[in-house]
Amino acid sequence: MTDRGISHDDRTKARERVESELLAGALDLDREANRLSVMGEPTRFTILYLLAEEGQIRSGELADLLDRRQNDLYHHLDELENAGLVGKFRDSGSRVYELSPLAEGFVPQIFDAVGSRDEAV
Repeated sequence: MTDRGISHDDRTKARERVESELLAGALDLDREANRLSVMGEPTRFTILYLLAEEGQIRSGELADLLDRRQNDLYHHLDELENAGLVGKFRDSGSRVYELSPLAEGFVPQIFDAVGSRDEAV
């Protein structure tokens, strides 16, 4: 037993349950948890929301919306891209960002759930 009363074996069983029931043995728990962690940073959460609402946003427009310099946002955008949540392409010399196909499958539902919580408060 640990100081919290949960044994290592119980934690292992819980992890195995998440991997089999929730992730269906097809997804990696650490990768999915990291993806949610990356989303949880306030600037990144805001970027994802804007992309979910707008579809595609040029980096300059995104900087204006967030009242930040473009260079200040690249770290956040890189983190989102590395987590598989956003994609980018060039259009007339500008970087354009959008939700990745993976993110399109679940990010809007997260924002819908958050918005629904507002109604319950």
